[in-house]
Amino acid sequence: MLYIVLPAYNEDQALPELLADINHNCAAIPHQIVVVNDGSTDSTFDVIQNYAQTHDNVHGVNHEQNQGLGAAINSGFQYVLNHNYQVNSPDKLPAEKQDSPDIVITMDADNTQPADCIPVLYDEICSGADLVIASRYVQGGEQHGLSFGRRGLSWGAGRVMRFFAPIKGVRDYSCGYRAYRLRLLAEGTRQYGPNIIKSRNFSGMVELLLKVAPFAERVTEVPLKLHYELKKGASKMRIGATIWGYLQLIYQLKRNKWSTVEWAEE
Repeated sequence: MLYIVLPAYNEDQALPELLADINHNCAAIPHQIVVVNDGSTDSTFDVIQNYAQTHDNVHGVNHEQNQGLGAAINSGFQYVLNHNYQVNSPDKLPAEKQDSPDIVITMDADNTQPADCIPVLYDEICSGADLVIASRYVQGGEQHGLSFGRRGLSWGAGRVMRFFAPIKGVRDYSCGYRAYRLRLLAEGTRQYGPNIIKSRNFSGMVELLLKVAPFAERVTEVPLKLHYELKKGASKMRIGATIWGYLQLIYQLKRNKWSTVEWAEE
């Protein structure tokens, strides 16, 4: 089963088109969509509920108050893990078939990341990868509509993290458009608890990558064409808070606080 987790905060304008695009591009893949409303102040939760009434593969998780991207991703993962256990076994994940593993894909809910990349991520996992990143920094990758500051932040974060915590096969550390084998997230949850991401800001996606990548035998990237100019509404990213989050991650790495992590060599 393919599970698609969408953390959403004030995305009532973008969600209807994105949900339709996902169902269109994944028509040939059995899939479930989990939308986490993170305390939105617009009608995001109403959009989710209305869509769920007409599409039995759409599920809503609601945070009464905004808790941040990391908490929304955590809630989405726990919903998926619980759903999978209920469908298969209450005690353990089922044995995987190589050609149809249980997969979780995370992506932004603002419709800037194209849904037609989902089958590419899915096929890469089915071909043997454990974690796949939709990357702006591999051949064929592009990014449009981002400010110079946002471009510099993402590029710089990747360079810094590759220095402090190199992961073989990874260039794009900060992009949250990724595919994971479900058992990878289950192992991460066993090691770190249900709140695997502690960061409240956008640095949480880097934190998640650093925590689960050591449990993956194969990490790969596929090209992403990011179209930020399609975003409706203001950006939720606070550059100062995100930079501070990266600095905290580096501090934790230097102090060796994640004792279970063995960093991959280049």
